[in-house]
Amino acid sequence: MTTVEADISNRSSTQGDLLSIRDLNVEFYSRGAWTRVVTDASLDLRTGGSLALVGESGSGKTVTSLSILQLLPQGNSRVSRGTIAFEDRELLTLPARQMQRVRGGEIGMIFQEPMTSLNPVFTIGDQIAETVRRHRKMSRKEAWARAVEVLDLVGISAAARRARDYPHSFSGGMRQRAMIAMAISCEPKLLIADEPTTALDVTVQAGILKLLRQLQTDLDMAVLLVTHDLGVVADFCDDVTVMYAGEPVERSDVNRLFQHPAHPYTSALLRSLPQRTALGDELVTIPGMVPQPDQLPPGCRFAPRCDFALAGMCDTTHPELAVLPTRQVTRCLRIADGSLDPASLTGTASPSDAESTAPRNTAPVTTQKGLEA
Repeated sequence: MTTVEADISNRSSTQGDLLSIRDLNVEFYSRGAWTRVVTDASLDLRTGGSLALVGESGSGKTVTSLSILQLLPQGNSRVSRGTIAFEDRELLTLPARQMQRVRGGEIGMIFQEPMTSLNPVFTIGDQIAETVRRHRKMSRKEAWARAVEVLDLVGISAAARRARDYPHSFSGGMRQRAMIAMAISCEPKLLIADEPTTALDVTVQAGILKLLRQLQTDLDMAVLLVTHDLGVVADFCDDVTVMYAGEPVERSDVNRLFQHPAHPYTSALLRSLPQRTALGDELVTIPGMVPQPDQLPPGCRFAPRCDFALAGMCDTTHPELAVLPTRQVTRCLRIADGSLDPASLTGTASPSDAESTAPRNTAPVTTQKGLEA
């Protein structure tokens, strides 16, 4: 075991991780060949903690989250390498019957679009009660009472009456609350929330996030938040993993990531926030698009869009993950070798940081292929 492996192993064991993903590789079958869409994804989430998976569409966030519950399309997808440990159980090799008990019972999930996730021909209450009966030894009456209880818990007014309504009679915010009610009905230890505030207005979004925070506290529930909205991340999460083109490019606690990003992609995402643009100035954008999985550049995957890329270096060598002296993890060749000061990513020198015990780039960083982020 290398020094890096030992350090991360010790950190994981002391924090008591609920979920631990290592070197996850996912492939889809298309045009007669298997194409890798997620490469060496690794993350840790402790009991009661909150972790965000952030990135543009096509970054591999949702595929990573669906892999946890074995919900990838059958026949044209496969996990080619890696492990997913949940409470010391390997989910990827768990028998189908045992996995059914994990889904909904121990791990709940809020899907991106509640209108397409809820069954239009069954009432909201029936759908929640079915989940409860599948995972808990309850009668129909008891399961219905639990459905009404959780609808009331998530803030649905007149829950006993609204439980008999169909999804089409709920507003977008109410449907999202109903999805949350279904996901928490069996009091899971982990909640995966895939874009839970997409297409909701600002006031409804704030209410949903407040609800999730309260439920996390009340149930001591861990939350894996999948989103492209950094504003939601800042308001909700403890730690962040940034993904780009199917692989993690930065891992950090939320405060350090917003104050001192350690990857050009993270910095570009932060600069593109409308809140960071002065009134009257043109909004900042990231040029180009996320590359398709079968059209990845030979070097750093972000190099074609990066303002800091060097020809002959970033466009030829694929970077490994590196641990900085600040304990941030980055996948940037120039930051890893010290030729790029992370302070230049924000355009200003970093303010003093009491949490940092060594100046950036004055101590050697540690790299390893497939390092756990």
